[in-house]
Amino acid sequence: MALWIWTLSILSCFCITFSRSEELKFFQSATELNHLTVDNDTGIIYLGVVNALYQLTENLVVRIHVETGPRKDNKKCTPPIEENQCKEAVLTDNYNKLLLLNKENKTIVVCGSLFKGICATRDLENITKVTHYVETSGEKSFVASNDENVSTVGLITSLDNDQVLFVGKGNGPNDNGIIISTRQLHEKDGKDIFEMYSDSAAVKSAYHSSSTQQFVTVFEDKNYVYFIFNQQEKQPVNNRTLIARLCKDDAHYYSYFEMDLGCKDEDGSYDHCHSAYVTTPGEELAKSMAQQRQATDSASDDKVLVALFSKVNKDNGSLKSAMCVFSLRHINEKMEKNRDDCYTNKNTSMFYKLFAVENPCGPHGQVISASML
Repeated sequence: MALWIWTLSILSCFCITFSRSEELKFFQSATELNHLTVDNDTGIIYLGVVNALYQLTENLVVRIHVETGPRKDNKKCTPPIEENQCKEAVLTDNYNKLLLLNKENKTIVVCGSLFKGICATRDLENITKVTHYVETSGEKSFVASNDENVSTVGLITSLDNDQVLFVGKGNGPNDNGIIISTRQLHEKDGKDIFEMYSDSAAVKSAYHSSSTQQFVTVFEDKNYVYFIFNQQEKQPVNNRTLIARLCKDDAHYYSYFEMDLGCKDEDGSYDHCHSAYVTTPGEELAKSMAQQRQATDSASDDKVLVALFSKVNKDNGSLKSAMCVFSLRHINEKMEKNRDDCYTNKNTSMFYKLFAVENPCGPHGQVISASML
């Protein structure tokens, strides 16, 4: 992997009245950068890299450095790792899988690839202080993927006056099979931090036994949580990008379902999503979407999903890329139509659903939207 991937730099604004620019400030990690997050209130930068965590000032000066690996581990062994029970354990790198700020209780959630993807919480002001870490709870504490090549995404949000963590991860060969779950961030009802919010607050990969997933992002809007992931189907071989949605307050995942997120032009479909971002469109984009019938009018303040896709040529490995913009309102309406079609047996192959029960989010009847770009 190229060195620039884990080199951070800040180049101050250059003013034409000066003869030279200000000094280039930079920070370079000795290992690969996995995640970066910034506290916008303080300007503090947090980095999760292979085998370490960093806490930097807004000028990229290192305040705190914490080593997180390597440690003796084996992907097949259940933590805690003891040599007499896991003789195959060897020094193993720790890839940072999640790095999420929890401003409400002034902590940062850190999950690594070691020890079956167990997570910890650390003090936001001083990441050397571990506020919660338990490695003896077994499978209920396995959150992230323990495979360095399998992505994990997370979102901290409020639910019933508590903070919870929504997690999406692919299922590696030695993972626990849970690909989407809701995790507690407080001890409650006899459950510890990072345990599932309820026994049924999860999607297990048994439902996708013929495919593998790589998660791209997770985000929330109003009372919904959305996951975007790439799915490779094995028989026949086929790449797809899917968007999944569930109600935030649905502890049993009855509302969960998913559908294809298609990006295409006259040259065909782009079947692999690399990144996605939700934002409110500017004036020009809103006008363009109105012309394309993705919004009700050019003054609409509805959010849009901007996603970068690539086209994988299976013959020679070449890549073509495209950026597609989707109206979030249209995505929701399309999902509702597909859901209704499925439950009325008009089309049972439009999307995958866990349970054939009514959506607890309630009816959305008059939602206005149009087709995707």
